[in-house]
Amino acid sequence: KTPKSFDEYSKPDAIRLLGDLFFRSENNEIFLQGNRYRTLMQFYGKDDLHNILRADPLNFFTFNINATEKAIYNFYLLNIPNAPLWKYEEVFKEYKEYKETLKGLTNKVQADTGKSIEEFKTEKIKIEAKITQLRDALKSYDFTITHKDMESKLSEVISKINERSQKYQEVSSQLNKIKEAYQYNQDVDTKQIEKIYNEILTNFGNAVSKTIDEIKKFKNELLENRNKYLIEKENSLQKELDLTFSDLRKLEEERSKIFMSLKEKGALDKIEATYEKLIEEKTLLEKNMQIVIQVDELGSILTETEFVLSSIKRDIINSITSHEKSIQELRTAFQEILQNAIFLNEDDSGGHFGLSVDTKARVNSLPFKLEISIPKADALGQERLKIIAYDLMIFLMNTKRKRDLPDFLIHDGVFHGIAHDRVVNILNYVYKKHLELSKQKNFQYILTFNEDEIETPKGKEATYGEFLFPWTNMVRVQLEDTPSKMLFKRDFK
Repeated sequence: KTPKSFDEYSKPDAIRLLGDLFFRSENNEIFLQGNRYRTLMQFYGKDDLHNILRADPLNFFTFNINATEKAIYNFYLLNIPNAPLWKYEEVFKEYKEYKETLKGLTNKVQADTGKSIEEFKTEKIKIEAKITQLRDALKSYDFTITHKDMESKLSEVISKINERSQKYQEVSSQLNKIKEAYQYNQDVDTKQIEKIYNEILTNFGNAVSKTIDEIKKFKNELLENRNKYLIEKENSLQKELDLTFSDLRKLEEERSKIFMSLKEKGALDKIEATYEKLIEEKTLLEKNMQIVIQVDELGSILTETEFVLSSIKRDIINSITSHEKSIQELRTAFQEILQNAIFLNEDDSGGHFGLSVDTKARVNSLPFKLEISIPKADALGQERLKIIAYDLMIFLMNTKRKRDLPDFLIHDGVFHGIAHDRVVNILNYVYKKHLELSKQKNFQYILTFNEDEIETPKGKEATYGEFLFPWTNMVRVQLEDTPSKMLFKRDFK
């Protein structure tokens, strides 16, 4: 911008600066966000030698892009409101994530139960009934007569264990309190007291010191007696605690023997099997019910999201219908390019540019059709003509509308394989448009050719076409296949 004074920028800052310079958001209806510069500059500068198989003029991107993103950038270039498309892209991404999560949860239930979500909801009733049956079986289980004595003995042992456990806790608590009592401090700082009183009266202070020493001696005697009592009490409680623990250990051994005896006799087999089955059924039910709850919640979210998407689709349709006049101008410009540049004096029936509401669009598809077609587009050269026609339509229309976009369009190698007369027709048309629009806004159409692609052999003007302007005066650089005559004076491989 200022050749005599250069500023330096980091790579991200430079990209941001160039994005603001070349691709400004024009209003709340037509705007861009994110990586604008690198994305849209791929439209204005095309190296079609590296995109020789690209047949879709709308897909000028060198990276993978979805249908909505493709429409967002093309709508921007076509000067059609793309704000609803940004909203649609954001909501649809969330919708896809919800759908993926729902699919994963549904597959999880299918893998665990062998049933679909709806089948599992019905099966849930049977599983709950089975759980109730198992729980009732455990409650009503009765030991046989031969095991009644063991049942009674087991209850007695368990009762004693509970009793001794309570005793153990009580004694442990008392013992801890005894140990805490050792920490009581009976020290008296006689020197500090003596110092205070010495400041008042030396003789009186000495008398007080003597009295304090007597009190301390008395206190120490009391503390010694108290500690003797605590030690005796601690020893007594420790013996009682050890005895209680010994009783508990014996009772636990007795209980284990009774259980083992019952197990050996088969008395507990049924209970264990029933209990394990109960736990298994409950765990499976609870785990899959949590998934079912999530599935139902996701179903509600998806329904709400589909409603939002439908609302956004209506906004997209309204944007298209309300800009029908602008779309019609694009159709007219495309037809003009076909008739005056590509199919001069030929039948161009079947070629058109179209942006219309698609009433048959699927639920998860965009509600419009954006189409570009030309006759005989199955041939390689014709496919390239479709790209040229679309690019020129956008570029020339935006120049005519004086939009604040790049004033250049680069087609590097795009004319390879195209008949010479069509090349002449296209360049003559662009030259006329340049003369027509240069008073409003100047522009550059930058092209590359091999010599045999641009030069018309002498005497062949009637067949190959004749240029209406001195194209040789337009040549800015001639390059050859040697490093010294290459664009950057070296061979990049």
